[in-house]
Amino acid sequence: MSSRVLGLDIGGTRSRAQLCVDGQVVGEGQAASASLVAVGAADAKAALTDLLAQLPLDPLCRLDVVCVGSAGASVPATRQFLTEHLAPLTRSGQVMIVKDAALILPAAGLDAGVALICGTGSVAIGRYQGRQVQSGGWGYLLGDEGSGYWMVRAALRVLLDRRDRGVPVGELGDRLLAATGTCDIGALHELFYADTHPRHWAGYAPVVLASADPSAAGITAAAADALAGLAVSAAERLGAPAGLPVVLSGGLFRQAELETAVRIAIEEARPGSDMRVLARPAVAGAVRLALAATRRS
Repeated sequence: MSSRVLGLDIGGTRSRAQLCVDGQVVGEGQAASASLVAVGAADAKAALTDLLAQLPLDPLCRLDVVCVGSAGASVPATRQFLTEHLAPLTRSGQVMIVKDAALILPAAGLDAGVALICGTGSVAIGRYQGRQVQSGGWGYLLGDEGSGYWMVRAALRVLLDRRDRGVPVGELGDRLLAATGTCDIGALHELFYADTHPRHWAGYAPVVLASADPSAAGITAAAADALAGLAVSAAERLGAPAGLPVVLSGGLFRQAELETAVRIAIEEARPGSDMRVLARPAVAGAVRLALAATRRS
């Protein structure tokens, strides 16, 4: 039986799409974030329009299912916005909306495991024997320990303490001042409060991770411990065996320093964990969930 499904991955920074016909990807697209909570209604609509325009959608041959993994999926306005714009593309109006983090395990081809995401924020999503739990993901004001924003904030705290004690800002300070285009720690302090968006500051996390400063190594180790704690908490709450797969996803796991430290921390806490880095784009998980929905219908 033929199938036509659309998968969307809408994060806080960008959006991706895959159109799949009879199990084959026939179109892909990438655009700015179409997250209502991240960019607002006007920009979200513009990004979604841009994304869909890149796909070979046939208005005479509608889709079976659309699956969207979206930042802010739990917000009613997000669900209303996505349904309003995507349901007309389908025959039955079936639009599945899940959290963007929920795409990681299906993208890895897994029905059970723990997805550990580290980017601007941090969260772990675990699934085992039909149950799902979330650990972390509370946002930068209440949590997101180990995230890109968290690491940069920790680095700024180190630099402010050095300034107040009258000691050199060190290699970490030199790197961050150069990266941000600021002349001294006071100016960097002011900039941090002038532009408070976590996505902006998380962009400097690779600078911290690559620094040879001893305090940067300490920040990396603390971030790894926090991230491992999220994954371990999710696995333990599920009552899952030690061999449950842990999938690392998010831009910061492309930094070898962090990936290695997190692997070591998880192995110490749960020996025998099956750890892997997501090798496919998360949007593939949306396609997999959409295809599964067509088989059930």
